[in-house]
Amino acid sequence: MAGLLYKDFVGIKGKWIVWTFVGLTVAFFALRFVWIGDDIRLALILLMFIPYGLFLPSFWTAAICKNDEQHKTTQFVKALPLNRNAYIASKYIFIGIVVYIIFSLENIWIIIFNSVAEKGDAAQIIEAMGSFIVIFSGAALTIAAIELPFIITLGVKKGALVKTTILEGLMFLVVIYVFFGDMNALENYDITFIVEWYQNHTIFMMFLTIISPIVNIFIYWLSYCITCKINKNREVEIDG
Repeated sequence: MAGLLYKDFVGIKGKWIVWTFVGLTVAFFALRFVWIGDDIRLALILLMFIPYGLFLPSFWTAAICKNDEQHKTTQFVKALPLNRNAYIASKYIFIGIVVYIIFSLENIWIIIFNSVAEKGDAAQIIEAMGSFIVIFSGAALTIAAIELPFIITLGVKKGALVKTTILEGLMFLVVIYVFFGDMNALENYDITFIVEWYQNHTIFMMFLTIISPIVNIFIYWLSYCITCKINKNREVEIDG
């Protein structure tokens, strides 16, 4: 299993990524002591990192599976004295570790920001976003849980096609809402609204941060079981 995880680490050029993250953290640390106080620029950098954290694991999932397809890794793994689900488990474990590291890094950046923060709009925004970190990481894990069965079972191209179809369907629903929904309901929804909502619902947020990881991990485990079941049935059909 360790060998499979290291193979995936190499497949996404892990050493280069690690040093990039270290460099970005050092740069952010330096900037924090140049732009001291309630600086909105650094707050925006932290906020922009969240979407990257949601979708980087998806990009790396496709990268490691594509690398496996090119090098016929699946067939090679089947010849090794490993559990039949070891290959699938390695993908789920690797992406789970990636999600944990990305949002742990985001949390470190938030700690750096708060270390010399003054009480202002930017600090309040980051405080609120910090409370959502567990939820964001859970969302990234859920996205991976949805796409991993398709990519592992159907391959990168077909899996990407299914994912694109799902995203286009969601976009279609958004377009329908834009044309026919009540847009006035969104007029007061901005960053300030999010901060105020967080301040008025701290107990609910505490409950959500406790229950969210349990739900997301269960969904992730269920996705793994489904993927194993699908691939087991496919092997029986091929052998039969």
